[in-house]
Amino acid sequence: MTAHASPGDDALRRTPERAERWHVIVPPAALLFQAIPPLTLWLIARVAYVQPNHPPQNWERPVTLIALFVFSAVSFALSGFGIYGLLTRVRMSVAVPVIAICCFPALLCGATYLHGLLVFLTWV
Repeated sequence: MTAHASPGDDALRRTPERAERWHVIVPPAALLFQAIPPLTLWLIARVAYVQPNHPPQNWERPVTLIALFVFSAVSFALSGFGIYGLLTRVRMSVAVPVIAICCFPALLCGATYLHGLLVFLTWV
């Protein structure tokens, strides 16, 4: 212990056991994240169309496009990191079901958000 460190500083440091568990936490987080986009898009639509006199009329489209981009990027990132962590740190007999249950649905949702973004980006 150095002269500047207090006894409580050791508890705040990251232990090797905690640093090695990220591959167990990320796949369920990828799946649980999928509850946020529909709620956020519902909230945007509710604010935009229930009382249209309060906010300006043209704010809803850019906010929805940005939200779809962020949701797609986060879904792809979480599921990609989850798949990588599972394939490199866990036995295949455990990794395959977790990928199928947690990561694959998150990838599909990310692809759906990206598809929605590309559809809404077209000008008719």
